[in-house]
Amino acid sequence: MEDKISRRDLNRRLRQSVNVPPTARRDFLKLFGGVAALAMAGPLLPRHAFAQEAQMPEFETIPDAWKGSGEVVVVTWGGIGTEMQRKAWFEPFEKLCGIKVVEAIGPDPAKLKAMVDTKTVAWDVCQIGRGAMIELMKQGDYLAPIDYSIVEDGVTADYRSEHGLDIVPYSQNIAYRSDVFPEGPTNWVDFFDQERFPGGRTMPIATKGNIPELVGALLADGVDPKDVYPIDIDRAIKKLYEIKPAVVKWWESGAQPMQMLIDNETPIATAWNGRVKAAKDEGHPLELVWNGGMVLNNAWLIPNGAPNLSNAQKFVAFSSSAIAQARYSTLLPYGYTNVDSAKYLSPEILKHLPTSPENYSVMVPYRHEWWAENRPEVIEKFNQMMLS
Repeated sequence: MEDKISRRDLNRRLRQSVNVPPTARRDFLKLFGGVAALAMAGPLLPRHAFAQEAQMPEFETIPDAWKGSGEVVVVTWGGIGTEMQRKAWFEPFEKLCGIKVVEAIGPDPAKLKAMVDTKTVAWDVCQIGRGAMIELMKQGDYLAPIDYSIVEDGVTADYRSEHGLDIVPYSQNIAYRSDVFPEGPTNWVDFFDQERFPGGRTMPIATKGNIPELVGALLADGVDPKDVYPIDIDRAIKKLYEIKPAVVKWWESGAQPMQMLIDNETPIATAWNGRVKAAKDEGHPLELVWNGGMVLNNAWLIPNGAPNLSNAQKFVAFSSSAIAQARYSTLLPYGYTNVDSAKYLSPEILKHLPTSPENYSVMVPYRHEWWAENRPEVIEKFNQMMLS
């Protein structure tokens, strides 16, 4: 890997990469009226991060239920995320299970819907999001149920739904320049405290598939994390009014807050955990605050009418196994949805993952169902705040 990707190229891709909703963004927003669930194309890591590759855990045996023949078409986001999925999942799946992985890029829910409608399904497994799953199933029988009889028990109930299995958790957190604020901030109350922590802020806009900081606003307003959902939209927007004058930019892509932090355009931001680690590994004086962060994830979805349905189920089970998930977390700072993965990961790796027990315990999981139902109202009231 180090021979193929230079440090300069990795740094360039770090700057240019953009997190997107689970689509061709425009098509998805047209199809679902803005009710986008997040997925990620993945932050790029500096060269030395790939040195961890040799530490990936290996499979000793696999269940016969995962073995087969033929192929499976797996649709992912491309970029460094797919490159590492190839090493963590695709290559061992081919070797151990006997099924060839045919890679495709761009898991667009609108295209999936059209293929099912016209009975021309060419995909077997898609990396999209539970929000897309919810919207698709509202409109028809577009997804096949996941066969949980061959999925490891370590994939717990909160990561299972009938038509999707969650994968690749990441988080949206407070990030700050440690050379400006050596002692913090440490929570959302601090983020909103412009006297103790002066300077501009940057936060996500509500549109274009982004998740505005309603959770952070409520935590800053004194709401207990366990009581954040169902979100009191009016209370959260009212709190955002307080910080609005300090927000120098409401960002639309994950690259924007990182560049603003690196350029010291703002000392505090909302950002994604993998990008912050990548920039910190490059030597930038940045820190991440796990406390009060939001845990999000993608999901494996299987289109109804998938031509290789059995192989799709086997791939979903294999890639969600404890060892497979740990392999991916070893390569990139994304979490796991199989709780047994933790025992295959070193403390040094675990401390950078949103799903490590210590980090996960102080964060707020994203509620896909709530956002799918309430996102139009969130966008309307957020835009009213922006125009006021």
